[in-house]
Amino acid sequence: MTFISAIRPGRRWAPVLLATLFAASAAGAAEQSPPAPGAGAAAHSDAPAADTQAATQESDVAAYCRNTADATAEARIAWQTWKLLALQDSLRQQIDALERKRAQFQEWVEKRNKILAAVEDHVVSIYGKMRPDAAAEQLATLDEEIAVAVLSRLKPRDASAILNEMEPARAAQLAQSMASLTNAKLGEGS
Repeated sequence: MTFISAIRPGRRWAPVLLATLFAASAAGAAEQSPPAPGAGAAAHSDAPAADTQAATQESDVAAYCRNTADATAEARIAWQTWKLLALQDSLRQQIDALERKRAQFQEWVEKRNKILAAVEDHVVSIYGKMRPDAAAEQLATLDEEIAVAVLSRLKPRDASAILNEMEPARAAQLAQSMASLTNAKLGEGS
């Protein structure tokens, strides 16, 4: 049984329900209407019959409500289930879209990291091919972190030649930073 077929049986009862409601409201309106002129004595004699008829109609309405309560509850549950499944499907689609975006972002980050690594390698190779005095002059003007990064990636012979050409204070500062970086890497590896 599908959700649609579970919902549809309730729709078959809609015309019956409407007809019953109209009949009940017409009977209620007839009870509340004032008696016709000249029917004063006849109205009093019909009062017990009207009460019996009203009680019968109320019991019919109550019986109808009892009989359709289960079908109504099932239809409500079927509708709520259908609504929950639709929301679940929507949520699943949103999760899939977010996963695709995350994968695209991860791919972009990996490409960016490869490009940065290639650029760093290229810069290091440039400094490695420079004359030590020219490289020392260039590295002396760079930010300390960048200079340390370049020197630490150079061959030891090239790095020592460049440090030899620098001012002793700047060379000592960069060497100390390189040693701190090496100690930090050793500490992470332990």
